[in-house]
This record gives sequence, C-alpha cells and structure tokens, in this order.
Amino acid sequence: MTVYAVGDIQGCVRELEIALDRVRFDAAKDRLWCVGDLVNRGPASLEVLRLLASLGDACTAVLGNHDLLLLAFAARDACPKDPGLARVLRAHDAHERLEWLRHRPFMHSDADLGWMMVHAGLHPEWTIAEAMGRAAALQALLQGSRWREFAQILVDEEPAERQPACAPMKRAVFNAAVFTRTRYCTADGRFNWKVRSGQSKRKGDAPWYAHQRLTWRVPERRLVFGHWAAQGLVLDQPHVLGLDSGCVWGGALTMAELLPGGEYRLAARVESPGYRSVSH
Repeated sequence: MTVYAVGDIQGCVRELEIALDRVRFDAAKDRLWCVGDLVNRGPASLEVLRLLASLGDACTAVLGNHDLLLLAFAARDACPKDPGLARVLRAHDAHERLEWLRHRPFMHSDADLGWMMVHAGLHPEWTIAEAMGRAAALQALLQGSRWREFAQILVDEEPAERQPACAPMKRAVFNAAVFTRTRYCTADGRFNWKVRSGQSKRKGDAPWYAHQRLTWRVPERRLVFGHWAAQGLVLDQPHVLGLDSGCVWGGALTMAELLPGGEYRLAARVESPGYRSVSH
C-alpha cells in the first residue's frame, strides 16, 4: 500500500486528476490523504467532492476553513458568491456531497505509518492525544442533529486569541480555528487570526510549527498540513510537511508519498493556469 498526501485542492479537479494519473493511483491498494480546503475558488468544487467520495475508504480528507464555509452556506440555505460552491448546493446530489463532507474529521493520525494530518496547524501546548480528543469532539458536533447551527457559528464567530477557560461553544470555535485557520502564534498559545499573508509583526509571533517547544512534537510522528499558500511548500522541517503550493492561485498542486518513519518523497507537481488572482 502506498499513501499519498495532496495539498489544498480548492476545486481544481483537473490538476487532481492529473496528479492521480501521474502516480498511477489505484484505489484498491493505495491511499490518498487530503489536507483540506477541497472546495472554493477553483472551477470544479462539485467534481472534486464527487471524485474523492468515489474513492471510498481509499480517501482520507480533513476539513479546512473553506470546507466549513460551504457547510455554513448549506446550513443557512444561502447562495454563495463563489460559482463553484453555488453549483454544489444546486446539484442533484447536493445532499450526498454535503453529508460526505460534514463527516470528514478535523485531524487524522496513523501511528504505524508515523504520520498525522490537519489542515492548518496545532496548538503548541497540545499533546497528540489532546489534539485528537478535541478534533473528535468537534467532529461529533458537526455530525450531530444541531450541525446546521454549529456550522454557522464556526464561520460567523471570531475565535479568541487564547484558549477560553469556560463557555463550551467558544472553546469549540477556538479549537476549530486552530485546526483550520492557524498561521502565526506565540510559544504559549496566543494566536494571530488577522495575518493572512506576509509576515506577522506582533511580538512573539512565529509560524505555529517553528517554536522551539512544541508539546505535540515527538520523534515518531510527523505532521502534514496545508492552508498557507503564501508561504508555499514547507519541506525542510523534520516534524512537519507543508503541501499548499497555491494551485488555485496559479501555483501548482503538490502530491507527496508518505513513507514510514516520517520520511517522504515528492511524487507529483501539477502546474496550474490560475483560477483566482492574489488580489482576491
């Protein structure tokens, strides 16, 4: 069995199909890990969801912030401006596509392989077990009977800079933001949600994975993530692997083979014509 991880797809189904073809992906024996942001901005969000769902158990995808946005639009029965998202909601199989999406996890871990996956990042003071527990709690809420209310809250409410001490829903909003929106934070877990590109100028801020002390960092596990197109690929860190190479912005879709013990090799890079300008 070969395990491949792919960066942010964001509706770029052509590039995904080419990447799968280049590695000769076989759903009967291979596995595909998707780092989230499957939809939005690209031309074919609906086709991406259909393709990934068709892979069955061969595909493991975690939720990204754009995936949560689609679920929030569905929850409030509103029409998004993005034509790709609107097509998903109008499709004859919209219910099946949305049900598949909202049953994706926020975090995935394979101890035998030595890899784990989130969309954006982790809190520097969380253990792996704690992170998995928080992800499972979020997943339960999104799969529960009140998922529509929860999906809207996740998108509408601004998360706190630090982990809230009380108020369960505020904690849930914060935890979801850590998994799906993280870029910069301080070593003690003060998150900067305002900086989306460029460098943070706030004192103590660093990329979430760059702090010297990270509780979740252990020799036997490496983390693959996406989300940060402006930063590009992160290939030189022994504990993380960043695969967002800005496909929807005119970069490329990057696929890596995940090898045991935290090793990897770049397996495919599919250049994109660009579907959105950086000004968006």
